[in-house]
Amino acid sequence: MIRFTGSLKVDQAPDVVFALLSDMAELHQWNPNVTGSHQTAGERLEPGSRYESTIARGPIRMTARSELVAVEPGRKVTYEGSIGRFWSVDSLTFEPSGEGTLITFHNETTTPILLRPLVPLMNAAFQGQARKAVEGARQYLVNRSSD
Repeated sequence: MIRFTGSLKVDQAPDVVFALLSDMAELHQWNPNVTGSHQTAGERLEPGSRYESTIARGPIRMTARSELVAVEPGRKVTYEGSIGRFWSVDSLTFEPSGEGTLITFHNETTTPILLRPLVPLMNAAFQGQARKAVEGARQYLVNRSSD
């Protein structure tokens, strides 16, 4: 299994940060690995809503299909979905921290059986992409706080 947990602290309040990062339809606004994202079914931030995102890895483009499975307004969102035969569970948690927010990004990706011997290599590559997403979120929030 491929796993990533990363966090960052920002000066904005949890409800503000939640509003900016929790909607998968807006993922392309802050995640530099995503070139496009949109909602395909359901209501915004309602469990059962579905999304498609285009993920870029160099010249390769992949479509991720995900579903919002749990939402705690202002506190946490959890999405499950697939990229090809890979299955992932992603969550973002928003916790008060001083006068700001601690955001924790967590991912667990299950690989197809035939690729499991390559998990260490894939995990190493994924860590860089995930850190890039966390940094993209930080930059997006800093830019939004100065709007």
